Amino acid sequence: MMKAAVIRKYGGPDVFRIEEVEEPRPSAGEIKIRLQATSINPIDYKVRKGYLFFLSGFRFPKILCSDFSGTVEECGAGVTDFSPGDEVYGFTNGAAKGGGLAEVLCCKASLASKKPASLNFEEAAAVPLAASTAYQALTHVGGLKSGMRVLVTGATGGVGHYAVQLASIAGAHVTGVCRSSGEATAKSLGCDEVIAYDREDFRRSGQHFDLIFDAAGKYGFGDCRSLLTEQGTYVTTIPGPASMLRQILSGSKGRKARFIVANSNDEDLSLLRQWCEDGQLKPMIEAVFSLEETRQAYELAESGKIRGKVVIRT
Repeated sequence: MMKAAVIRKYGGPDVFRIEEVEEPRPSAGEIKIRLQATSINPIDYKVRKGYLFFLSGFRFPKILCSDFSGTVEECGAGVTDFSPGDEVYGFTNGAAKGGGLAEVLCCKASLASKKPASLNFEEAAAVPLAASTAYQALTHVGGLKSGMRVLVTGATGGVGHYAVQLASIAGAHVTGVCRSSGEATAKSLGCDEVIAYDREDFRRSGQHFDLIFDAAGKYGFGDCRSLLTEQGTYVTTIPGPASMLRQILSGSKGRKARFIVANSNDEDLSLLRQWCEDGQLKPMIEAVFSLEETRQAYELAESGKIRGKVVIRT
């Protein structure tokens, strides 16, 4: 048996219960990880609220949070890339998968990668999904290149603070959008310019960008289209019917609208690990909670008043 924070119905942060549940065993191609930490992403509380019931279904109990860091305890048949004792990090793909709010997790070996040696388990747990989302949005979807003018909304948020650093690493000119209280933080992350949305509407700045990454997920393509260069790309973290339709209608030429759904893979996680170990990519953590404090952790994460990530020790 293992300890886990579970939900037995959809609802607010108060639906979490600490329970003893059956410990999973790895199937072929899977690894069993003794977890040390996980972190909260917006998709986690959207699942808890039932907003994604069409993906997560109505089978309970559920264990949320897809990010993980920990130590490999056992390898299923056919696993050759890992051995017991390896320190790993990653995230489980799919909105309904979760599994991070527990002492043990089993997942496909292909979803994990060696943990950055320079980070402790709590720091490593803050990286996988948020940093992968930022990297894949900018590079795989947005075609990020050196010299590009890039705008990132939510520049001090969970995904945004990684996007700013990654765009800066790539040699882009980065403009970050955040509240005025976060200006100094945004600049320290690598922003060349900062627009405080509580003082100025960036949509009226008169500037043009090759790539706009709406990491905050609060602005539509219609809001940002006029700010794009002729071949510019807008990327959102909120996939849905509207963004899918805009992607189809915007085509592959001229100003384009795209959305990002991150997937966990060793290639991208290895790149992120290297940047972490080189000191170029640093997770920003607002607070760390225990598993028993999962409700409080979610309340803070959903407050909209945090910088970076909220981590839970498991």
